[in-house]
Amino acid sequence: MKIRIRGNSIRYRLDKLDIQALKENGKVEEETHIGPSSLHFCIRISDKQKVKLEGSAVHMSILAEKAAEWIDTDQVGIQFEQQNPDNSVLKILIEKDFKCLTEREEDDSSAFENPLAQHDC
Repeated sequence: MKIRIRGNSIRYRLDKLDIQALKENGKVEEETHIGPSSLHFCIRISDKQKVKLEGSAVHMSILAEKAAEWIDTDQVGIQFEQQNPDNSVLKILIEKDFKCLTEREEDDSSAFENPLAQHDC
């Protein structure tokens, strides 16, 4: 799972293994250790769609019907917005992670084939 936070938006990119875990277990999790502490991110299939911050964890629930449609089709992403108590809006985007078009020192062997990649015929 890759996570990008910018302002009031969170973007998750899930590879094939992440999506398989979500489909089989109803959730996928990622943890980043920083010294003695850690950040925890979890996406769970649920009957409600929401995001909440609990300590150093971001827990997100996505609707089962939206998750099933996204997992089992070529649909690239799911997006939704959540109103915050201060009337600001948190924007959420969950996408399938595509292989990079340029070489990076990153293992993307479980990523989806990039539709923009040119294939020799």
